[in-house]
Amino acid sequence: MALTMLKKTPIHCVAMITGTGAQTIALATDLLCTNETAGTCQVNIAGIYWAIPGATAATVVRNSVTHWNLVGSYKFEFRGWNDSLDNTFDIVVTLPANATVVVELVKVGGYGNEQQRKSVGGDLYL
Repeated sequence: MALTMLKKTPIHCVAMITGTGAQTIALATDLLCTNETAGTCQVNIAGIYWAIPGATAATVVRNSVTHWNLVGSYKFEFRGWNDSLDNTFDIVVTLPANATVVVELVKVGGYGNEQQRKSVGGDLYL
């Protein structure tokens, strides 16, 4: 399993998960920018892109609840809204063999950045 941060800014992050098994995106550590500190982090999912070979689903879980089951190859681009369910909890992505999931994230609170408060709850067009 590999977690690669493709983009990391004070507001917007993109994480790519590849391989097989479970990988956690830790809100308080993995999404921190240089010289940034985390409080009670709130992170919304702004998009999901995936390529899953075979019929076994990948899952996206927060707070021990499966929010997304992903099969095949597709994308969800949430424009004008975000998935804010359980947004204070880390994100756990579990992949079947040879799968890739890319998760687009919006930091909406807890990172000490004034721009987050100006983002209207994270509903940004990024």
